[in-house]
Amino acid sequence: MTTSTPPSPPSPAASPIPKTTLPYIQTPLIESLYLSQLAGCKVLLKYETTQPSGSFKSRGLGHLVYKHVQTHFGNAEDAPTDTNTTKLHFFSSSGGNAGCATAYAAKKYNQLCTVCVPLSTPPGMIQRIEKTGARVIPYGQYIADADKYLKEILIPACDLSLEKPVYCHPYNDPLVWTGNATVADEIVVQTETLFPDYNPAAVVCSVGGGGLFNGICTGFENSGKKQWQKIPLVAVETEGCSTLFDSLATGSQVCLDRPHTIASSLATQNVTRETIEWAKKHPTTAVKVTDREAAASCLEFVADHKVLVEAACGTALAPIYNGTLKDIVPGLGPEDAVIVIVCGGTNVTFAQLREYADKFELDF
Repeated sequence: MTTSTPPSPPSPAASPIPKTTLPYIQTPLIESLYLSQLAGCKVLLKYETTQPSGSFKSRGLGHLVYKHVQTHFGNAEDAPTDTNTTKLHFFSSSGGNAGCATAYAAKKYNQLCTVCVPLSTPPGMIQRIEKTGARVIPYGQYIADADKYLKEILIPACDLSLEKPVYCHPYNDPLVWTGNATVADEIVVQTETLFPDYNPAAVVCSVGGGGLFNGICTGFENSGKKQWQKIPLVAVETEGCSTLFDSLATGSQVCLDRPHTIASSLATQNVTRETIEWAKKHPTTAVKVTDREAAASCLEFVADHKVLVEAACGTALAPIYNGTLKDIVPGLGPEDAVIVIVCGGTNVTFAQLREYADKFELDF
Protein backbone atom coordinates (compact mmCIF):
# COMPACT_ATOMS: atom_id res chain seq x y z
CA MET A 1 0.00 0.00 0.00
CA THR A 2 1.31 3.41 -0.92
CA THR A 3 0.53 6.70 0.66
CA SER A 4 0.57 10.08 -0.97
CA THR A 5 1.98 13.18 0.60
CA PRO A 6 -0.55 16.01 0.90
CA PRO A 7 0.31 18.83 -1.47
CA SER A 8 2.12 21.75 0.07
CA PRO A 9 0.26 25.04 0.22
CA PRO A 10 1.25 27.44 -2.54
CA SER A 11 4.12 29.74 -1.80
CA PRO A 12 3.03 33.30 -1.05
CA ALA A 13 5.45 34.41 -3.75
CA ALA A 14 3.59 32.33 -6.32
CA SER A 15 0.44 34.44 -6.09
CA PRO A 16 1.47 37.87 -4.86
CA ILE A 17 -1.25 40.07 -3.44
CA PRO A 18 -0.73 43.83 -3.77
CA LYS A 19 -0.17 45.58 -0.47
CA THR A 20 -2.83 48.12 -1.42
CA THR A 21 -5.89 47.64 -3.54
CA LEU A 22 -8.20 50.23 -5.04
CA PRO A 23 -10.86 51.68 -2.72
CA TYR A 24 -13.69 50.37 -4.89
CA ILE A 25 -14.67 47.00 -6.36
CA GLN A 26 -16.27 45.52 -9.45
CA THR A 27 -19.94 45.15 -8.55
CA PRO A 28 -22.43 42.47 -9.67
CA LEU A 29 -24.74 42.86 -12.65
CA ILE A 30 -27.78 40.70 -11.93
CA GLU A 31 -31.00 40.07 -13.83
CA SER A 32 -34.14 40.90 -11.86
CA LEU A 33 -37.03 38.57 -12.62
CA TYR A 34 -39.41 40.78 -10.64
CA LEU A 35 -38.60 43.99 -12.48
CA SER A 36 -38.38 42.20 -15.84
CA GLN A 37 -41.97 41.05 -15.42
CA LEU A 38 -43.06 44.59 -14.62
CA ALA A 39 -41.15 46.20 -17.47
CA GLY A 40 -41.84 43.65 -20.21
CA CYS A 41 -38.12 43.45 -20.98
CA LYS A 42 -34.96 42.21 -19.30
CA VAL A 43 -33.96 44.39 -16.36
CA LEU A 44 -30.35 44.13 -15.20
CA LEU A 45 -29.39 45.63 -11.85
CA LYS A 46 -25.91 47.07 -11.32
CA TYR A 47 -25.52 46.66 -7.57
CA GLU A 48 -23.43 49.60 -6.39
CA THR A 49 -24.81 48.88 -2.92
CA THR A 50 -21.95 46.39 -2.57
CA GLN A 51 -19.22 49.04 -2.73
CA PRO A 52 -17.09 49.34 0.44
CA SER A 53 -18.75 52.62 1.42
CA GLY A 54 -22.20 51.39 0.42
CA SER A 55 -22.59 53.49 -2.73
CA PHE A 56 -21.11 54.27 -6.14
CA LYS A 57 -19.35 57.21 -4.50
CA SER A 58 -16.52 54.81 -3.68
CA ARG A 59 -15.60 54.91 -7.36
CA GLY A 60 -15.34 58.66 -7.90
CA LEU A 61 -14.18 59.88 -4.51
CA GLY A 62 -12.08 56.76 -4.04
CA HIS A 63 -10.32 57.42 -7.33
CA LEU A 64 -9.75 61.06 -6.36
CA VAL A 65 -8.15 60.04 -3.05
CA TYR A 66 -6.10 57.29 -4.71
CA LYS A 67 -4.68 59.62 -7.38
CA HIS A 68 -3.71 62.30 -4.85
CA VAL A 69 -2.01 59.71 -2.63
CA GLN A 70 -0.23 58.27 -5.67
CA THR A 71 0.96 61.72 -6.77
CA HIS A 72 2.05 62.83 -3.29
CA PHE A 73 3.93 59.68 -2.29
CA GLY A 74 4.92 58.40 -5.75
CA ASN A 75 2.94 55.21 -5.21
CA ALA A 76 -0.23 54.54 -3.21
CA GLU A 77 1.46 51.46 -1.73
CA ASP A 78 4.18 53.69 -0.30
CA ALA A 79 1.87 55.92 1.75
CA PRO A 80 3.56 55.99 5.16
CA THR A 81 1.87 54.95 8.37
CA ASP A 82 4.16 56.82 10.75
CA THR A 83 3.27 60.15 12.33
CA ASN A 84 6.49 61.94 11.38
CA THR A 85 5.62 62.30 7.69
CA THR A 86 3.45 65.05 6.24
CA LYS A 87 0.11 63.46 5.48
CA LEU A 88 -2.60 64.39 3.05
CA HIS A 89 -5.74 65.73 4.69
CA PHE A 90 -8.85 65.18 2.59
CA PHE A 91 -11.70 67.65 3.12
CA SER A 92 -15.17 66.65 1.93
CA SER A 93 -18.51 68.48 2.05
CA SER A 94 -21.31 65.97 1.85
CA GLY A 95 -24.80 64.96 2.87
CA GLY A 96 -23.33 61.59 3.74
CA ASN A 97 -22.40 59.21 0.94
CA ALA A 98 -19.59 61.23 -0.63
CA GLY A 99 -18.14 61.91 2.79
CA CYS A 100 -18.40 58.26 3.70
CA ALA A 101 -16.57 57.24 0.51
CA THR A 102 -13.85 59.86 1.00
CA ALA A 103 -13.35 58.85 4.63
CA TYR A 104 -13.14 55.16 3.75
CA ALA A 105 -10.53 55.77 1.04
CA ALA A 106 -8.49 58.10 3.26
CA LYS A 107 -8.48 55.49 6.01
CA LYS A 108 -7.39 52.82 3.54
CA TYR A 109 -4.28 54.82 2.67
CA ASN A 110 -3.61 55.99 6.26
CA GLN A 111 -4.40 59.62 5.52
CA LEU A 112 -6.48 62.24 7.35
CA CYS A 113 -10.07 63.20 6.55
CA THR A 114 -12.57 65.85 7.63
CA VAL A 115 -16.17 65.79 6.44
CA CYS A 116 -18.42 68.83 6.80
CA VAL A 117 -22.10 67.88 6.73
CA PRO A 118 -25.34 69.90 6.94
CA LEU A 119 -27.00 70.09 10.35
CA SER A 120 -29.85 67.94 9.01
CA THR A 121 -27.54 64.93 8.54
CA PRO A 122 -28.90 61.95 10.55
CA PRO A 123 -26.84 60.94 13.61
CA GLY A 124 -26.47 57.43 12.19
CA MET A 125 -24.70 58.76 9.10
CA ILE A 126 -22.39 60.92 11.21
CA GLN A 127 -21.48 57.93 13.36
CA ARG A 128 -20.84 55.82 10.25
CA ILE A 129 -18.35 58.36 8.93
CA GLU A 130 -16.70 58.78 12.33
CA LYS A 131 -16.09 55.03 12.54
CA THR A 132 -13.48 55.41 9.79
CA GLY A 133 -11.54 57.77 12.04
CA ALA A 134 -12.60 60.87 10.11
CA ARG A 135 -13.58 64.10 11.84
CA VAL A 136 -17.17 65.19 11.15
CA ILE A 137 -18.21 68.85 11.42
CA PRO A 138 -21.97 69.62 11.16
CA TYR A 139 -22.62 73.09 9.73
CA GLY A 140 -25.34 74.94 7.84
CA GLN A 141 -28.71 74.07 6.39
CA TYR A 142 -27.61 72.86 2.96
CA ILE A 143 -24.60 71.10 1.45
CA ALA A 144 -23.64 74.43 -0.14
CA ASP A 145 -23.41 75.99 3.34
CA ALA A 146 -21.23 73.14 4.59
CA ASP A 147 -19.06 73.40 1.48
CA LYS A 148 -18.51 77.13 1.94
CA TYR A 149 -17.55 76.66 5.60
CA LEU A 150 -15.19 73.86 4.63
CA LYS A 151 -13.37 75.98 2.04
CA GLU A 152 -13.35 79.30 3.90
CA ILE A 153 -12.77 78.19 7.51
CA LEU A 154 -11.66 74.58 7.92
CA ILE A 155 -9.12 74.23 5.11
CA PRO A 156 -7.33 77.56 5.80
CA ALA A 157 -6.95 76.47 9.44
CA CYS A 158 -4.67 73.56 8.46
CA ASP A 159 -1.14 73.43 9.81
CA LEU A 160 0.76 73.13 6.53
CA SER A 161 3.87 71.93 8.32
CA LEU A 162 2.02 68.78 9.34
CA GLU A 163 -0.51 68.18 6.58
CA LYS A 164 -1.37 69.00 2.99
CA PRO A 165 -5.08 69.78 2.50
CA VAL A 166 -6.95 68.30 -0.47
CA TYR A 167 -10.42 69.59 -1.28
CA CYS A 168 -12.83 66.88 -2.45
CA HIS A 169 -15.92 68.11 -4.28
CA PRO A 170 -18.64 65.43 -4.09
CA TYR A 171 -19.29 65.42 -7.84
CA ASN A 172 -17.76 68.33 -9.78
CA ASP A 173 -14.24 67.08 -10.41
CA PRO A 174 -12.79 65.30 -13.49
CA LEU A 175 -11.08 62.78 -11.19
CA VAL A 176 -14.48 61.88 -9.76
CA TRP A 177 -15.92 61.43 -13.24
CA THR A 178 -12.99 59.23 -14.25
CA GLY A 179 -13.58 57.02 -11.24
CA ASN A 180 -17.30 56.84 -11.92
CA ALA A 181 -16.59 55.89 -15.54
CA THR A 182 -15.50 52.47 -14.31
CA VAL A 183 -19.15 51.55 -13.74
CA ALA A 184 -19.74 51.97 -17.49
CA ASP A 185 -16.60 49.95 -18.25
CA GLU A 186 -17.96 47.10 -16.16
CA ILE A 187 -21.45 47.30 -17.65
CA VAL A 188 -20.05 46.90 -21.17
CA VAL A 189 -17.97 43.84 -20.28
CA GLN A 190 -20.52 42.19 -17.99
CA THR A 191 -23.47 42.66 -20.34
CA GLU A 192 -21.58 41.27 -23.33
CA THR A 193 -20.12 38.39 -21.31
CA LEU A 194 -22.97 37.37 -19.01
CA PHE A 195 -25.93 38.28 -21.21
CA PRO A 196 -24.71 37.92 -24.82
CA ASP A 197 -28.19 37.18 -26.19
CA TYR A 198 -29.75 40.35 -24.79
CA ASN A 199 -29.96 43.63 -26.68
CA PRO A 200 -28.81 46.54 -24.48
CA ALA A 201 -31.57 49.11 -24.95
CA ALA A 202 -31.07 51.73 -22.22
CA VAL A 203 -29.24 52.59 -19.00
CA VAL A 204 -31.12 54.23 -16.14
CA CYS A 205 -29.54 56.27 -13.35
CA SER A 206 -30.58 58.92 -10.87
CA VAL A 207 -29.06 62.40 -11.12
CA GLY A 208 -28.12 64.80 -8.34
CA GLY A 209 -25.12 66.94 -9.23
CA GLY A 210 -24.26 64.87 -12.29
CA GLY A 211 -21.06 63.13 -11.21
CA LEU A 212 -22.38 59.63 -11.89
CA PHE A 213 -23.99 60.69 -15.17
CA ASN A 214 -20.77 62.36 -16.35
CA GLY A 215 -18.82 59.22 -15.53
CA ILE A 216 -21.26 56.93 -17.34
CA CYS A 217 -21.14 59.08 -20.47
CA THR A 218 -17.35 59.22 -20.33
CA GLY A 219 -17.06 55.45 -19.93
CA PHE A 220 -19.41 54.62 -22.78
CA GLU A 221 -17.77 57.19 -25.04
CA ASN A 222 -14.32 55.75 -24.31
CA SER A 223 -15.49 52.18 -24.92
CA GLY A 224 -14.96 52.66 -28.65
CA LYS A 225 -18.12 50.63 -29.30
CA LYS A 226 -20.84 52.42 -31.26
CA GLN A 227 -23.64 50.47 -29.58
CA TRP A 228 -22.61 51.79 -26.18
CA GLN A 229 -21.60 55.22 -27.42
CA LYS A 230 -25.20 55.66 -28.59
CA ILE A 231 -27.12 53.68 -25.97
CA PRO A 232 -30.02 55.77 -24.61
CA LEU A 233 -29.62 57.06 -21.08
CA VAL A 234 -32.55 57.76 -18.77
CA ALA A 235 -31.59 60.43 -16.23
CA VAL A 236 -34.08 60.48 -13.35
CA GLU A 237 -34.55 63.28 -10.82
CA THR A 238 -37.18 64.11 -8.23
CA GLU A 239 -39.48 67.06 -8.84
CA GLY A 240 -37.99 69.05 -5.97
CA CYS A 241 -34.50 69.20 -7.51
CA SER A 242 -34.90 68.53 -11.24
CA THR A 243 -32.10 70.82 -12.36
CA LEU A 244 -31.00 68.71 -15.35
CA PHE A 245 -34.56 68.38 -16.62
CA ASP A 246 -35.17 72.10 -16.17
CA SER A 247 -31.81 73.09 -17.66
CA LEU A 248 -32.50 71.08 -20.81
CA ALA A 249 -36.03 72.48 -21.01
CA THR A 250 -34.93 76.11 -20.67
CA GLY A 251 -31.67 75.85 -22.59
CA SER A 252 -29.55 77.25 -19.75
CA GLN A 253 -28.17 76.03 -16.45
CA VAL A 254 -30.82 76.18 -13.73
CA CYS A 255 -29.78 76.77 -10.12
CA LEU A 256 -32.10 76.27 -7.15
CA ASP A 257 -31.86 78.30 -3.96
CA ARG A 258 -33.57 75.61 -1.92
CA PRO A 259 -33.79 72.12 -3.41
CA HIS A 260 -36.37 70.06 -1.54
CA THR A 261 -36.83 66.31 -1.75
CA ILE A 262 -36.78 63.23 0.47
CA ALA A 263 -33.93 62.04 -1.77
CA SER A 264 -31.42 64.11 0.19
CA SER A 265 -28.45 62.65 -1.69
CA LEU A 266 -29.81 64.25 -4.88
CA ALA A 267 -30.57 67.64 -3.31
CA THR A 268 -27.99 69.76 -5.10
CA GLN A 269 -28.55 73.31 -6.28
CA ASN A 270 -27.50 72.53 -9.85
CA VAL A 271 -25.94 69.93 -12.10
CA THR A 272 -22.53 70.59 -13.60
CA ARG A 273 -22.29 72.31 -16.97
CA GLU A 274 -20.61 69.17 -18.28
CA THR A 275 -23.72 67.18 -17.33
CA ILE A 276 -25.88 69.41 -19.50
CA GLU A 277 -23.42 69.16 -22.38
CA TRP A 278 -23.25 65.36 -22.10
CA ALA A 279 -27.05 65.15 -22.06
CA LYS A 280 -27.12 67.09 -25.32
CA LYS A 281 -24.36 65.03 -26.91
CA HIS A 282 -25.39 61.54 -25.76
CA PRO A 283 -28.94 60.23 -26.39
CA THR A 284 -30.58 61.20 -23.09
CA THR A 285 -34.10 61.45 -21.73
CA ALA A 286 -34.38 63.48 -18.54
CA VAL A 287 -37.29 62.38 -16.37
CA LYS A 288 -38.92 63.71 -13.20
CA VAL A 289 -40.62 61.54 -10.57
CA THR A 290 -42.39 62.52 -7.37
CA ASP A 291 -41.07 61.95 -3.87
CA ARG A 292 -43.96 59.54 -3.39
CA GLU A 293 -42.86 57.48 -6.40
CA ALA A 294 -39.26 57.41 -5.16
CA ALA A 295 -40.41 56.30 -1.70
CA ALA A 296 -42.78 53.68 -3.11
CA SER A 297 -39.95 52.24 -5.19
CA CYS A 298 -37.78 51.84 -2.08
CA LEU A 299 -40.59 49.91 -0.38
CA GLU A 300 -41.26 47.75 -3.44
CA PHE A 301 -37.56 47.05 -3.94
CA VAL A 302 -36.95 45.86 -0.39
CA ALA A 303 -40.00 43.60 -0.72
CA ASP A 304 -38.84 42.19 -4.07
CA HIS A 305 -35.08 41.98 -3.55
CA LYS A 306 -34.56 42.22 0.23
CA VAL A 307 -32.14 45.10 -0.30
CA LEU A 308 -32.53 48.38 1.56
CA VAL A 309 -31.95 51.45 -0.63
CA GLU A 310 -32.37 55.14 0.00
CA ALA A 311 -34.71 57.45 -1.89
CA ALA A 312 -31.98 58.60 -4.29
CA CYS A 313 -31.79 55.00 -5.49
CA GLY A 314 -35.56 54.60 -5.47
CA THR A 315 -35.63 57.54 -7.88
CA ALA A 316 -33.82 55.47 -10.54
CA LEU A 317 -36.15 52.50 -9.95
CA ALA A 318 -39.33 54.58 -10.12
CA PRO A 319 -39.85 54.50 -13.93
CA ILE A 320 -40.12 50.72 -13.72
CA TYR A 321 -42.33 50.56 -10.66
CA ASN A 322 -44.64 53.35 -11.85
CA GLY A 323 -44.99 51.80 -15.31
CA THR A 324 -43.62 54.72 -17.34
CA LEU A 325 -40.45 53.03 -18.64
CA LYS A 326 -42.22 51.75 -21.76
CA ASP A 327 -43.15 55.34 -22.65
CA ILE A 328 -39.67 56.69 -21.90
CA VAL A 329 -37.98 53.97 -23.98
CA PRO A 330 -40.55 53.04 -26.67
CA GLY A 331 -40.55 49.65 -28.36
CA LEU A 332 -38.97 47.58 -25.60
CA GLY A 333 -39.28 43.85 -26.29
CA PRO A 334 -38.65 40.65 -24.32
CA GLU A 335 -35.00 40.38 -25.42
CA ASP A 336 -34.16 44.03 -24.84
CA ALA A 337 -32.18 44.77 -21.70
CA VAL A 338 -32.46 47.88 -19.55
CA ILE A 339 -29.63 48.34 -17.06
CA VAL A 340 -30.53 50.18 -13.85
CA ILE A 341 -27.74 51.51 -11.68
CA VAL A 342 -28.71 50.69 -8.11
CA CYS A 343 -26.51 53.50 -6.86
CA GLY A 344 -26.69 52.52 -3.21
CA GLY A 345 -26.40 54.89 -0.29
CA THR A 346 -26.47 54.28 3.44
CA ASN A 347 -28.74 57.14 4.49
CA VAL A 348 -31.72 54.84 5.07
CA THR A 349 -33.21 52.71 7.83
CA PHE A 350 -36.30 50.55 8.22
CA ALA A 351 -37.72 53.26 10.48
CA GLN A 352 -37.25 55.78 7.68
CA LEU A 353 -39.08 53.54 5.22
CA ARG A 354 -41.89 53.27 7.75
CA GLU A 355 -42.04 57.06 7.86
CA TYR A 356 -42.29 57.14 4.06
CA ALA A 357 -45.11 54.61 4.16
CA ASP A 358 -47.02 56.66 6.73
CA LYS A 359 -46.36 59.99 5.01
CA PHE A 360 -47.40 58.86 1.53
CA GLU A 361 -49.99 56.27 2.64
CA LEU A 362 -48.10 53.34 1.15
CA ASP A 363 -48.20 49.66 2.09
CA PHE A 364 -45.18 48.41 4.01
